[in-house]
Amino acid sequence: MTGARDLLHPGAPRLWTIPAGTPFLRSLARGLAEASDLAARPDALQDALIYVPNRRSARTLAMELLMAAGGGAALLPPEIRALGDMETDEAPSGAEEALAGLGPALSEAKRTGALMRMVQAYFEQTGTFIPLPGVLAAATALGQLLDQAALAGLEDWSNLHGLVTDRSLARHWERSAKFLEIVTEQWPAWLEAQGANDPLVRRRKAAEALAEHWRLQPPAGPVIIAGSTGSTPASLTLMRAAMALPHGMVVLPGLDHTVSEPDWIAISTVANHHQSALFSTLSSLGYGPREVPVWPIVEADQSARRRLIDEALAPADLTGDWRDRIRALASDGTAGDAVSAALDGFDLIEATDEAHEAELAALIMRAGLERGDDHIALVTPDADLARRVSALLKRWDVVVEPSAGTPLMRTSAGLALADILAWWQEPDHPVHLAALLKSPVTNLPGDKDGFERAVLRGPRRWADFEGLAALGIPAGHGALVTGLRASLETVQGPEMRGGFSWASGLSGLVEALGATSRLWRGAAGEAAARLVDETATLLEPFPDHPLSTFVDVLLARAGAVLVTPEGPGHPRLSIWGPLEARLQSADHLILAGLNEDVWPKRPGADPFLPSHFKRELGLPDPEARMGLMAHDFAGLACARRVTCLYAERRGDAPAVASRWIWRLKTLVQGAGVATALDPAPGADPRPWARALWTLPDALEKPVGFAMPRPRPPVEFRPDRLSVTRVDWLQRDPYAIYAESVLGLRKLDPLNKPVGPAERGTAIHSALEQVGRGTVAFDAGALTKAIEQALAEAGLPASELVAGRAVTAQTAAWCLDWLAERKGTVHPEVKGQLTFDIAGAPFLLTAKADRIEDRGDGLAILDFKTGTPPTQSQIATGLAQQMPLQALIARSGGFEGLPQRAVDELTYVAFKAKPLARGIDGDPNALADEAEAGLVRLVTSYRNPDQPFLSAPRTQFVGYDYGYNRLARRAEWAAETADE
Repeated sequence: MTGARDLLHPGAPRLWTIPAGTPFLRSLARGLAEASDLAARPDALQDALIYVPNRRSARTLAMELLMAAGGGAALLPPEIRALGDMETDEAPSGAEEALAGLGPALSEAKRTGALMRMVQAYFEQTGTFIPLPGVLAAATALGQLLDQAALAGLEDWSNLHGLVTDRSLARHWERSAKFLEIVTEQWPAWLEAQGANDPLVRRRKAAEALAEHWRLQPPAGPVIIAGSTGSTPASLTLMRAAMALPHGMVVLPGLDHTVSEPDWIAISTVANHHQSALFSTLSSLGYGPREVPVWPIVEADQSARRRLIDEALAPADLTGDWRDRIRALASDGTAGDAVSAALDGFDLIEATDEAHEAELAALIMRAGLERGDDHIALVTPDADLARRVSALLKRWDVVVEPSAGTPLMRTSAGLALADILAWWQEPDHPVHLAALLKSPVTNLPGDKDGFERAVLRGPRRWADFEGLAALGIPAGHGALVTGLRASLETVQGPEMRGGFSWASGLSGLVEALGATSRLWRGAAGEAAARLVDETATLLEPFPDHPLSTFVDVLLARAGAVLVTPEGPGHPRLSIWGPLEARLQSADHLILAGLNEDVWPKRPGADPFLPSHFKRELGLPDPEARMGLMAHDFAGLACARRVTCLYAERRGDAPAVASRWIWRLKTLVQGAGVATALDPAPGADPRPWARALWTLPDALEKPVGFAMPRPRPPVEFRPDRLSVTRVDWLQRDPYAIYAESVLGLRKLDPLNKPVGPAERGTAIHSALEQVGRGTVAFDAGALTKAIEQALAEAGLPASELVAGRAVTAQTAAWCLDWLAERKGTVHPEVKGQLTFDIAGAPFLLTAKADRIEDRGDGLAILDFKTGTPPTQSQIATGLAQQMPLQALIARSGGFEGLPQRAVDELTYVAFKAKPLARGIDGDPNALADEAEAGLVRLVTSYRNPDQPFLSAPRTQFVGYDYGYNRLARRAEWAAETADE
């Protein structure tokens, strides 16, 4: 057996494997360090060239080599490259001469844009209109098909048309095959005309050129391909070339080198098996599994776990004798003992749903921190689950960002970009305006919050941006409107139609808004800028398109853009996706999201070619992707300390555990040790999660679920109320507390539809003008005045026209009714009356819609656009607005009116079915009762022990004065009796 000292000897094996469950990069580094005596000779590997799968692995390997050399500062490291670099225009090291003849690789945006133009041309020929986002989707799918062909080395599509022999399907397939001529004929011709290469084709050609370069001029130092499964033509080409070099070697990850020949043959035919890709690579290299030696330095012996996982993931054809295979796991003792020993340090936990699963993962990570574990890593392909866990950890001030990245449109830069684009398309829309002004990146002069409250909230009262600018803007907001208008003027003009024009315009708009230094900074800002540039490149073949298309395509592409976290990250916690986790190691791995169609996620249906057609053409089998996912899982599951999580339900529907999990459970149950998968006592996070949600016995119910009972000091309680607010105080005291004591006012929503309040204000305004004589006493004039007031309030013209007949009919009725009345008219008259209640003054105010002075008495009219209060509500004291107005009137409290008795109180309902209804009873007697009730009411609230309850009479709960949510009424009202 070759030792570590002989690894780099010319006679040493060219092919190795580091078993699953072993820290791959650490073992690789230690082996190379010992073979080269790196601790004594820091420059021993400076001429070496090492390829690993990705940049994360390259960074980790460099650190592991430093540690293996003793951690000293003086180390001349080897050149470590990621195999993924072959996809870029950057040439691999030492291959500049070999790659000189290759054309540039197309950018993804340029390739998609060219494919989009071909797709659009196809649909134009067929007379079918497809919007550009739909064209983008089809072009993206064609790009994926081209990538699959490049990975398979497929260049001959000649048998495409003959795939279907069934006549019933032939016509449909003929159309599909015609569409696929974009890939088989048009695309190769376009590439040749451009002198360019498809990215993955160029990668394969680059690998072939590099291999030839190595053959003609072998590198002086070792060339090592480590951690790759060889599942792409490029990586397989480099493996062959490296093994042919005097000091070249390939180190495979997690190869089962103990498999028997019959099992090897059976596994090789099952594309979704975790060893299938490796066995295919071995076959291409001319090796069998048993011919591959184990790397001489293996840090941890996890052979028992590996054998168990291999058996659990065995192909179905081999599991007919599963009981015999289980017994074969035991060298000494029973199969149950062997399985239990293999599962030492391996836990399987079922969560109720994905929220519970995220909480369990967060609690395990928190517990690991407290135990002092050096490194705990969560691995999941479920990006939403990863973000949930990251958010939950922040409860304890533990910041761990998912290494796979955050979607761009969830970052501050992405959200700000979306706000700017939305406003650009509709600059007069209140919601888009408010979002733009609240965005942290915009920097315009003026009071943005004040402008929002004063202008943008409530019904929209303008038709376009010029109409907004022409409004009577409150003082102090003019500069803000000027800045917005100036920003728009930078992007106006008929010449702005193409992708680059829109991208350039967006840059100018961002600069005009003062957002340049904030929007484009940091990793998220760079990703947003790159997205804009790539969208412009993608739309270059479409020189004439509107802004909406540019925005639609940009946002459609933004969903796939991830922003990697900045900074070093947490020193002891990580959240990885399976790709990031490859070749990495941790003291404790948490594998989460282990449900079918999450991990593993089945490949989606190809929109152009069914799976069996792909196999006939020689394209990659979609099941091979499942095999690579299984290889990731098997390698991670063999780590020393592993916790697997899956959910019983996902998305409010029953979920199924991953096939790997239920096969493992079946095997363990077959060995008679089903409990071996359970967490050890004290290590199960489910009781911890339950404890977080269990109330202490001392609490009958959560504090947040009790009716609020605010009791502010008397000096802070209101000493003045309008007659309408007196009714509020009886129906919903909490609303008066929130408004008068806390000083809170309910904000109107943005772009609010014109509702009853606005209609009532408009009708009151028109009737006031009639009463003052500024509008003629004529149904047509009143109708016109009402419509003008409604238009100024924001009612669309279409609704004005639709309601005109009803408005005119009601106006005619109202004026006919008013014409028969006597006395001097006083419209919209203000009044007030001061009381001495409980030793302190109290001011009652009112504004009467109309008072008629008849000389010997007063009539008070109140116009309602809805249903007036009932007689019973007035009699029980719950609707005291009119009796209290009578109290003020008879005391001479209304401006311009003498102290005089009131002989009429009438409601006038101005609506589709108008009516005038007088209040029964003597108005002066009602005023006396109202006065006594007011004194009792105010006196009670001048008692410091009197709380301001939220709508204590349940029959009036439905009338929300705007503060029910502040009182959290929905959380406790069902459990609280009337008070």
